[in-house]
Order: sequence, then C-alpha cells, then structure tokens
Amino acid sequence: MYLFKNDIYPNMWSFAGPLLSIALIINGLTSFKINEINSNTAQQYIEINKESLFSSKSIKIKFKNLKTELKTGNGKKKSIIPKLRVIILDSDKEMEELNSNFLGFNNSQLRKLYSSLKDIAKQNLSTNL
Repeated sequence: MYLFKNDIYPNMWSFAGPLLSIALIINGLTSFKINEINSNTAQQYIEINKESLFSSKSIKIKFKNLKTELKTGNGKKKSIIPKLRVIILDSDKEMEELNSNFLGFNNSQLRKLYSSLKDIAKQNLSTNL
C-alpha cells in the first residue's frame, strides 16, 4: 500500500517473488506426508497413514491388489547420485509415490521398503496358489 500511496508502481517481477514464496508455503502446509506404513496380516491389507498440518487420512490396499515398482527418477541406471522412486499400486492404479530426498540420503530406506512390499505381494501370491 505504501508503494501505491506514493505513486511508486512496481513492475510484474516485484510480485512474482512474494507470490511464489506464499504458494510454496501454502503447498508445504497443506500437502500430505506419509507418516507410516503398516501391514495387517490378519485382514490381508497394508495401511498407509498420511498427515498434513490440518488433517490425516489412511489408505488401505489389499494384499491381492498390491503391486510395487522401483524406478529411477532421472532415467539412468548408473549415476553418481541416483534418484529413486517407489510406486505403490492398487490394481494398476497408482496410490502413492515415494521419492528420494536431496542427494539420495533415503535411497537405502526406499530399497528396503520396496523389498518388504514385494515380499508381502509374493507371499500372498504363493498362498493363493
């Protein structure tokens, strides 16, 4: 308001910085983060608990519909810092995607999660045969 009262009219680039930072803050506050992934063997499903600042939600996927994929984010098999993605599918419908963080510090955790989910899917497949 001070700028307009004193006849100083900023150009478009003056608004882009503050608007972008406000958008990033709002997105960070409202986006869901995965809190935990639980396996319920008695009822044959996995449960993905997600939380944001304002709410929480839970996604349940039956073992028979569970599929996982491990992909590289940058499309290269060998690189200095590989970017990994674990994709959790429910009957070929993508439910969740977990990505590597900065410099790939969580790559070992993503690989462990992928192998655990793959083992759960294989055990269910072998018990149904």
